[in-house]
Amino acid sequence: MQREFADELSPFLVTMPVQRRERRLALAVVLASIAVFLAAAPFAKLPLLNVPAFIPIYESALVINDLVTAVLLFGQYNILRSKALFVLASAYLFTAFMTVSHALTFPGLFAPTGLLGAGPQSTAWIYMFWHGGFPLFVIAYTLLKSREQASGPSHGRAPITIVSGAVAALIAAGGFALLATAGQDALPAIMQGNHYTPIMITVVSSVWALSALALITLWRQRPHSVLDLWLMVVMCAWLFDIALSAVLNAGRFDLGFYAGRIYGLLAASFVLMVLLLENGILY
Repeated sequence: MQREFADELSPFLVTMPVQRRERRLALAVVLASIAVFLAAAPFAKLPLLNVPAFIPIYESALVINDLVTAVLLFGQYNILRSKALFVLASAYLFTAFMTVSHALTFPGLFAPTGLLGAGPQSTAWIYMFWHGGFPLFVIAYTLLKSREQASGPSHGRAPITIVSGAVAALIAAGGFALLATAGQDALPAIMQGNHYTPIMITVVSSVWALSALALITLWRQRPHSVLDLWLMVVMCAWLFDIALSAVLNAGRFDLGFYAGRIYGLLAASFVLMVLLLENGILY
């Protein structure tokens, strides 16, 4: 009955096949992102002014985008009962919670060294856990979607499952925040003031590789849905975000720092925009 109802309300992003128009639009977005990245990369280490309002505005926008995206995806899970959608919705909740902890611990934003007992390494490590965790969720989404194509949707009480996903995302984000604050002495030092230590390149390369792996996993899983297509665009933006703001730049408040975070905001907006467009079409 649930499956028949989902079919009647089709198409959904997770089931809608990709048309040539969507492919062209997504390709245009990626090519534009590549062009901007290539233009910005040589100047990534250029120091810029510290704009105090940038971080709270940027991270507030991220939290709002991620929360709305999670709610919309949980709503689609409630109809389709797709475990893959449940994992992806939980992923966006996880990033929202990680963004909050990143803002609370950012030096000089709410306190000189950050809140939550943060130290000089806390914010940078939260960024790493945040940008390493989301690709793992995307990989899990892809693998579960492939399995569901063969076995069909799951059954159960959706409200309880949604609440459990929200609690699990909060616990995971809280655990990483606790490790980066109370357990920071157990982690390698990756920041020295506003600049990176030599070990930073090893840590951030591993995080970058996870985003690349998520992109490859999505690409290899065929046929692609519209949601898959825009998740690939998201992962491309995350690759540029990490490269500019943590690999090619020299530290905080240089051109790479600001440009990378603009890519991060775009990445948080792509799936939300197509979900809102889909809701408009359904209405």
